[in-house]
Amino acid sequence: MPSLALTGNIGSGKTAALDLLVSLIQEGGITALRFSADEENHTLLERDPEVRQLIRSSLGGDCYTPEGLPNRETISLRISSDPQARKILEGILHPRLEKIWKPLAAAHRLPDQTFFVAEIPLLYEKGLSSFFDKVLVVGCSDSIRKERLLKSRSVSAAKANEWLALQQPQNDKISQTDHLLWNDGTLETLRVQIRLFLKPELRR
Repeated sequence: MPSLALTGNIGSGKTAALDLLVSLIQEGGITALRFSADEENHTLLERDPEVRQLIRSSLGGDCYTPEGLPNRETISLRISSDPQARKILEGILHPRLEKIWKPLAAAHRLPDQTFFVAEIPLLYEKGLSSFFDKVLVVGCSDSIRKERLLKSRSVSAAKANEWLALQQPQNDKISQTDHLLWNDGTLETLRVQIRLFLKPELRR
């Protein structure tokens, strides 16, 4: 069974697509191993002492609270205002993420009875698509992505615009993908699209 990568810009609904994809594969009686780079990033920031020390020393001690918890607002402000800070943070986190998912993606490219499904936001930016059998981009209108950010992240319109501007243009990702999931609508609409994608995959 194949290794599948999900990617897309912030606010497009990658996590919802990941959960649906894994759930629908499992409904077909097949095991699906799930990986979320966003979730693993949170774990590294909160629980990895080496990551904590590296971020404090390179981006500033105020990136963590006195209790040792990540100060996400400070980190976000730093990387959105300073491209070098963003590169430093990616250099800390991404090699650790790759050590987790790369062996899993490789293993599932061999004849296997399970799927590996990974959500990786910067897949194309980091040139990682070749590690997967197929890539799905979760796309969405800019206005809806911004609206989702305002609601789910409780950020200002200016901050939402900053986050959206940091990423590779969505059309660049769409032009490279194997399959596009357009997520302007309801979860049920997304579910229907994923079912259609999976039909030939589950016959392998």
